[in-house]
Amino acid sequence: MPYQIAALLAATCWSLSGLILAEPVRRLGGPRFCRIRMLYVSLVLLVISIFRNQWDNIEFEDLGLLALSAIVGLVVGDIGLFTAMARIGPRRTSVLFTTNAPLAALGGVLLFDEVLRSWALLGAVLTVGGVMLAVNYGTNQNAQGSVFERVDGSLKIGALWAGIGAFGQAAGALAAKPVLDHGADTLSVATLRVLIATPLMWLLAKPSDKLAQAPEKEKLLRTDWVKLTASGTLAMVVGMSFLLYAIGKGDTGIASILGGTTPVIMLPLLWIVTRRPPALGAWIGAILSVTGIAFMM
Repeated sequence: MPYQIAALLAATCWSLSGLILAEPVRRLGGPRFCRIRMLYVSLVLLVISIFRNQWDNIEFEDLGLLALSAIVGLVVGDIGLFTAMARIGPRRTSVLFTTNAPLAALGGVLLFDEVLRSWALLGAVLTVGGVMLAVNYGTNQNAQGSVFERVDGSLKIGALWAGIGAFGQAAGALAAKPVLDHGADTLSVATLRVLIATPLMWLLAKPSDKLAQAPEKEKLLRTDWVKLTASGTLAMVVGMSFLLYAIGKGDTGIASILGGTTPVIMLPLLWIVTRRPPALGAWIGAILSVTGIAFMM
């Protein structure tokens, strides 16, 4: 399989995952949905990592950085993103998530003396501009009340949560970078991060629910477990496997760009599901955001 196709399949998996969890994450609340799904993801990744047995390049000294990466990248990052999705839907959240790219690029300059090229500055402007366009002018008026487009509460608060999630994801990636740079296996690192983050999410269950103003706890439906399993498998197992294949077989930059096309791929999928075409602002904003990411690579 060409690595470009694998990267696009990864983005497609993440888009499908976002659509699958749109309804239960709104009803159950972002933090609660996140920590329940993380139990399943932890088990699956642990089984896969034990089977692969690629732990040799992870040293004891790495655990501190991995713990920091898990706290900011998953506990803060995932709770922020799922809370945003519960408030403003998967499309806006996926577009806002692209801001983790300029944040990570800035962090690389500040922490690792990486050079930010002039094209990268243009990319950051395009990404931010695309996000603003897609969030503010990307809603089809006929779809405003749907589970995919509805805004529960303040749009600004929802966007703030997505920004917190994007910042957490970028900071988590930067914390794990030194571990990956000296040859640690990516999937093993991902597994350790999840195993560290999951119990912390449950320890912080009440504070995070209160902070996110989660709805009153509702009983989990049988269909919720199906959606939890499906979204977790698509995003964390299948999607991540496709991306790792793409990175391993081809150019990392191109694979990362194609893997970041989730906001664009989600639009035709939303069109199919809702039978309503997304607004022009959604298309232009998503394309600008992905183009901005490409300039930063």
